Amino acid sequence: MKKYYYYFLTLCFVIAGALGGFYIGSSRAVSRAVHEQESKSGLIERRIINSDVFEPIEMASGDSSEADSVFGVDFMLIKKSIAMLNEEFIEDLDMRKLAAGAVKGMKDCLKEAKLDFSFIAPIPKTTPEKDLMQAVQNIYDEAMARNAGKITESELAYGALAGVMERLDDPYSVAMDPKRYKMLNEHMSGGNYGGIGIYLERNKKTGRLTVLNVIPDGPAYIAGIKNGDVIMKIDGYPLKNTELELASQKIRGKKGTPVTLLIDRETDGIKEFKILRDIIHENSVETSMKPNKIGYIKISVFGDETGREFSDAMEKLEAEGAEGLLLDLRNNSGGFVSSAIDVCSRLIDAGALIVSVVNPRTGRNEVYRAYGGEGVDIPIAVLVNGNSASASEITAGALKDVVSAKIIGEQTYGKAAVQSIREFKDGGALKFTVARYLTPKGVDIDKKGITPDFTVKMDNKYMNTENDAQIKKALSVLKREMTDSKSSSDSSGNPGQNSIDPLRDL
Repeated sequence: MKKYYYYFLTLCFVIAGALGGFYIGSSRAVSRAVHEQESKSGLIERRIINSDVFEPIEMASGDSSEADSVFGVDFMLIKKSIAMLNEEFIEDLDMRKLAAGAVKGMKDCLKEAKLDFSFIAPIPKTTPEKDLMQAVQNIYDEAMARNAGKITESELAYGALAGVMERLDDPYSVAMDPKRYKMLNEHMSGGNYGGIGIYLERNKKTGRLTVLNVIPDGPAYIAGIKNGDVIMKIDGYPLKNTELELASQKIRGKKGTPVTLLIDRETDGIKEFKILRDIIHENSVETSMKPNKIGYIKISVFGDETGREFSDAMEKLEAEGAEGLLLDLRNNSGGFVSSAIDVCSRLIDAGALIVSVVNPRTGRNEVYRAYGGEGVDIPIAVLVNGNSASASEITAGALKDVVSAKIIGEQTYGKAAVQSIREFKDGGALKFTVARYLTPKGVDIDKKGITPDFTVKMDNKYMNTENDAQIKKALSVLKREMTDSKSSSDSSGNPGQNSIDPLRDL
């Protein structure tokens, strides 16, 4: 994955208008979206943003700092990260709380490695705030000296940083060591790693690790793993409820090597599956034609190639005469928001507002619009559920607000956190919340989600089967919408898309 160290290019109104739908790059044809930001004078400053700059994962601030390039994997990793959080995090920070988190993180790191941590004590409450980082460094230096040759500076620094991020009380802000960040990048790029082709979740009711989705024609699919299967053991290792990341690491491995899963299935009981790993690659977009000329597109993640894949899928459906579109965002937990803008721009007229980004603490107030040309003039329905989050909610919210798409399924997750990701020299990264986003009509869906127009509750195990009640309802709704649209068009011509004024709605 590319490094995301670019600066915004500030252009005047004429150039921005001319280049709003421009594509750059080579075979990837990375899109550019128009970005508008209120300047201190109250005027609108228009810029062109490369999608890769827009956000590496979820949504980044877009203005990388030169400090990123000098991050070292030692105590400076902690110091510079805290300084960056203090400058950009969405809420005011308690530096004493963060310092305490760093100390606890180091203690936990040494404890887990079965090394000496007895010397670590809390920083005295009387320590002046200006001396807190020096106090943390003193503990760091002593930990390295006492355990010389037994632990690396990288391990201790990431341990400390993990403690810092926990004290933010923000579930979306995390420190990722190189291995964890590599896994994230692999997922966002469509795979190309050794594994068996499944997505896992922690069941909200039981806490058990459950198969959320099985990649078609992958090793797990061929072996007979199904949505809803509960993983009890991996190669004999019994899993605890909290070990989602550990389970992912244990399942991945070199192509051709075996992994054994002990599965608990509601209908069949407990059964063992021995599966050979293979190189996993999954397109983020699947498409097919449903009855009554309804085009169906499922987006599993908003990854690197989603915009291009979605455009290709739309061209295919249009060539086949699709008169309605069913967009399936169920179990899509998000991804690159620039990819969500790419998707929306294929369906919505250029210039329409897609999402607003705000942070009262830093004065951030930005809007992002569709680019390209005219959208589609067919009815759209969007399938969502409780695992539809972030970029999925941006897409669903924009389509609902701008083109009156019907939302069908269950209440979405409710993640309106805008995040930035900063990479470290060793391949690790820091991901943290820098703003909130609003739908085109100014709705904040954080911790609330998007309420469907038609609520249809359904167990994940029935998804994309003959018992998929949500798809059945969506097809029924679309058929009615298509009939009404055709009648309206016959009597009064094409209605055109709704228009939303961002200055009014902000």
